[in-house]
Amino acid sequence: MVIGLLVIAGIPTTIGVCEALSAQKKQNAAMKEKAKFHLTVTVTLDDQGPVECWCILKDGKLWIDHPSFPVPGHKFTGYYFTYPSEDQHLGMVSTISDDPPMLNWIFVDKDTMMVRHGGRMDTLGGHTIGPWYWTNDEKWLTLEGDAARFVAVEMENKNWAIAWDRDGDFSADMETEEEDEETKENDGEGGGRKKRPRWVPVLLQRRMQLGMESRYVKGANG
Repeated sequence: MVIGLLVIAGIPTTIGVCEALSAQKKQNAAMKEKAKFHLTVTVTLDDQGPVECWCILKDGKLWIDHPSFPVPGHKFTGYYFTYPSEDQHLGMVSTISDDPPMLNWIFVDKDTMMVRHGGRMDTLGGHTIGPWYWTNDEKWLTLEGDAARFVAVEMENKNWAIAWDRDGDFSADMETEEEDEETKENDGEGGGRKKRPRWVPVLLQRRMQLGMESRYVKGANG
């Protein structure tokens, strides 16, 4: 009887410890989501081999600051933040300037599939605003649970920007004014099919601002 009473008396303590651990776990997870990080891509865009490059925000797009194709702009410095909507997706924001300090939402344009940044009004109208997150090893950025759908696309100014290839047919959706060489031979200089822009698949790596990888911080994922 005494042992039974001791067991019953210990139940509230056990529940209290579990609740405290659960609360701490949620707090750690929230801290990880708010931890600021940069984005880089390791990519070959010329004959010099693969280079790790910073991702830059400029003119409403996310660019690759490659040594051969430099883009002066604001280095992506972002974190996760719940997007204010019914779905409550985990959105993503980044600073776009330090002075004055300003934040923009990061989203994918529904028409061009380019990764863009802007105010909340810019995100409305069916654009993809999330959910953003990370891979199981917390190394790569994901959108809709996928890290492997990002591509680098050569733009008209010959610089490279990041797009989202959800359906695997990005090259079929974007065309340039360059003519196909074979068609030019058959149809003459003035006519022919349009040539696809150059694009390559990329992974967006999360580089923690404070130099510590988030997987070393205990949280909801382990």
